[in-house]
Amino acid sequence: MTPQTKVEVSGRHRSVTVDAVVDTGFDGFISVPTRLAVTLGLELTGTLLFELADGSQTEELIFSGRVKIAGKTRKAQVLVSDSQDVLLGTRLLKDCQLTIDFSTGSVRIDRLKK
Repeated sequence: MTPQTKVEVSGRHRSVTVDAVVDTGFDGFISVPTRLAVTLGLELTGTLLFELADGSQTEELIFSGRVKIAGKTRKAQVLVSDSQDVLLGTRLLKDCQLTIDFSTGSVRIDRLKK
């Protein structure tokens, strides 16, 4: 079972709701497939250096977008990849509580009260 949740991703051209894999090993905001990035009209903002699971580093293009999760929309740095999966990173979850019930496959994301 791969934990997934619905998120809304927005660019200059449009917004779409997609199923995103919750990737607790990804400390960025969100990663989307190239085709989706083009459809959304994401704007290139620069590059960032990422460390991969094997310890190697890679410099990736970063785009500007908006992501709605747990009822809140926020600006996000969007990584564009060749993968077909949308990956939800831990940076978007920094003020949230994540609960995964592996027996049912359910994912719940709640905002923490400040």
